[in-house]
Amino acid sequence: MTKVSTQVDRYTSKQGKRESARSTISRLPVYLSTCLLALLILITACASPSPLKGTDLGKTPAPDFKLTDQTGAAVSLADFRGKVVVLTFLYTHCPDECPLIASKLRLTSDALGETMKQVAFVAVSVDPENDTPLAVAKFVQAHNLEGTLRYLSGTTAQLQPVWSAYSLYVAPSPTNATFPSVSHSTRVIVIDPAGNQRANFGSDFDPADLAFDVRALVRE
Repeated sequence: MTKVSTQVDRYTSKQGKRESARSTISRLPVYLSTCLLALLILITACASPSPLKGTDLGKTPAPDFKLTDQTGAAVSLADFRGKVVVLTFLYTHCPDECPLIASKLRLTSDALGETMKQVAFVAVSVDPENDTPLAVAKFVQAHNLEGTLRYLSGTTAQLQPVWSAYSLYVAPSPTNATFPSVSHSTRVIVIDPAGNQRANFGSDFDPADLAFDVRALVRE
């Protein structure tokens, strides 16, 4: 009786092992599929760049231009190839949004620290008549952007194609106005080292978001 019972137990044990092996084999494709999916997700996450905070501009090539900075030097956008460019449009007598943008650029520069060596801040005037070298120098100094912001200007004929190329609305105040003012759309455009427009911000941008996008493009 004991011998028969032992044989039965052995048979049952072998059957159990066979069933267990069959179960493991049957689940193997599922394991492999799961592992493969996890690997693909990991590869995709590593390969894809971090999403930018600004409005995505889809790598649209940035139109080149050549103007004059506050020191009288000729400057083209192409001169900054290899760096991330933060391009905006300002005028020195602006009472509201332009000073706000300038102040936020200062905060962005502070946040970037050593990364600023790979970045260029560029402003294009929307008021060529009143953005004189003296006015620009005072504006840049007032916002602690000396050595950081290249403020470019020129004649109206030189500037209008730039405004148009960057879809900027510009409407100067009437010549008989008591105070010179310019109605214009506000844009802060981030251009990658290859010269492509990558992100756009309005005047209400958070300096931390702009710094994030600049760092992301420097790392690309």
